[in-house]
Amino acid sequence: MAKIGKISTIKREPGSSIQTMESSLLQRGYTRIPGATVLKFPYKEMDGLYRTGLDPNAGYIKRIKDDTERELEIERVTTLKKKLEQRLNVDLSPTSEFWNYRFSRGTDDNKHVKPVQLKDGDNFFHLSNVWEELAFAWLRVHPTIASSYQAWQRGEYPADTQYYVVDEEIESKLAYDRKQLINKAIIKFDSMTPTKKKKIARQLGIHVTEDTVDEQVYVLVDNILKQTDFKEGKFKGLNPVKVFHQFADMSEQLLTVKDFVKQAISHSVIRVEKGKLFKGSYQLAKDEDEYVKYLMQDENQEDLIALEEDLKSKKLLSV
Repeated sequence: MAKIGKISTIKREPGSSIQTMESSLLQRGYTRIPGATVLKFPYKEMDGLYRTGLDPNAGYIKRIKDDTERELEIERVTTLKKKLEQRLNVDLSPTSEFWNYRFSRGTDDNKHVKPVQLKDGDNFFHLSNVWEELAFAWLRVHPTIASSYQAWQRGEYPADTQYYVVDEEIESKLAYDRKQLINKAIIKFDSMTPTKKKKIARQLGIHVTEDTVDEQVYVLVDNILKQTDFKEGKFKGLNPVKVFHQFADMSEQLLTVKDFVKQAISHSVIRVEKGKLFKGSYQLAKDEDEYVKYLMQDENQEDLIALEEDLKSKKLLSV
């Protein structure tokens, strides 16, 4: 079955008892006079670049908060741009004159973009047709078209926005890719030793001790990895899978030292005050990262051994 892109009208309820042309149309399920269309042209940014839906360095992509979603969008548009350029034999970069519709010499001009007329209701784009696929690419990132109906409902677009993207395939692909990344992270975590699992869990901000059973550690980390982002703590707003891989791919020595510091703080061997690390009244470092770097240096191994011994003693006292 051929792939289809769809852009639909945002349906509104009549908002007033006063009879107007708009309310009469809304009561009949229309947003404008039947047969009337809205003409759309590629959007030109303030910096003079066209928003093509094919530019991996576009501003709208950089503003995507979720790391995974942003990386997937970069990969998608890069692949699509290469494919469309090969099929159309034109430059589709955001500075290309191709996007300046004013240079077009009519509907037969295949060296310039063609404006699109959007009708009331559903507008379908047959993505097997290169020109319709191109049109859907720049329309789906147009600032006057909501990226989804839910995005419009959340207030991410002006209230008077008329259209939204019904991009079920891309949404499904994004969800599929996200689940794959999560599952790969879980498989990697599952292959670790119980000791390393606990080290990773503590780095992710999860409170686990040497007495925490392996099954509980697994469930706690699994729950974190399936979140879209960290809700609180040091990594608030960041993607859990990406943070997990930072620690999972870390050298054993560095991970162990970071774990010693993390445990020393949780067992009050070291105290944290306004981000700075203290032992008694003596300031050890301006933050955790600085102290870890200090302990990783060969000339400071005695301090690392002393920290390990202090931690062991503290744990014995707490039994």
